[in-house]
Amino acid sequence: MHSVLCFTELLSLFISLIGYICCIVALFIPNWLTFSSGLLVNESYLIGLWQTCVIQNIGSSVCQNFGSLLDLPLQIQMGRVLVCLSLSSGTLGFLMSTPAITCVKCLDDSEYYIRRIFIIFGGVLFTLAGALIFSYVSYFAYDSLTKFWDMNIPKDVPRWEYGDAMFFAWAGGFLLLSGGIVLIASQIYLTDELKEPPPIGISPNNSSTEYV
Repeated sequence: MHSVLCFTELLSLFISLIGYICCIVALFIPNWLTFSSGLLVNESYLIGLWQTCVIQNIGSSVCQNFGSLLDLPLQIQMGRVLVCLSLSSGTLGFLMSTPAITCVKCLDDSEYYIRRIFIIFGGVLFTLAGALIFSYVSYFAYDSLTKFWDMNIPKDVPRWEYGDAMFFAWAGGFLLLSGGIVLIASQIYLTDELKEPPPIGISPNNSSTEYV
C-alpha cells in the first residue's frame, strides 16, 4: 500500500509540474491573441500579457513592451495579476507537498499527521492555482469571442483570434486542478486504508495462535 501511495503522490506532483510549466509558457509568450489584417499576407500581429509583436513570414519580428500600467486594458491587468498569483500558489504548493510525500524521508513515520497536513495543504494550493488561471483564461476567451462576433463590426474587418498561449493556459489550469485533486484524494482515501486496524482475532505481533 505504501508503494501505491507513493506512486499516486508522485503522479500528482508530475501532473502539477507539467501544468506549472504550461502556465509559465503562457505567461511569457506574446501569443494570447493573433491578428492578420488580410492586406499583408506575410504579416501578423500578436498580443500577450507583457508585449505586442509584429511577425513576418520571412523570419523577422518586432516586439514592443506595453507602456504605462494605467493605460493597459482591464483584461491584460487582470491577466498579469491572476497568472502571477497562480504561479505563486503553485510554487508554494511544491514547497509544501514535496518534502512531505511518502517517498521523501524528510519527516519520520511518527509525524504522520504533519505529513498529511502538508500534503493536503499543497494539494489545495495546486487546486487554487489551477482555478485562478483557468477562470481567467475562460473569461479572456469569452470576452474575445463576444468581440469577434460583434454585430456592430463589419464582417470584412479582420478580428483578433485565439493564440497558442491561451491553450497553454487552459492546459496548465486543468493539469494543476487535476494534480491538486489527486494529491488531496490520495491523503483522504489511501492513508485511511493504511490506518485500518487488522481483522479481529489476528494479532500483528504474534505469529502463533493460542488454543484453549
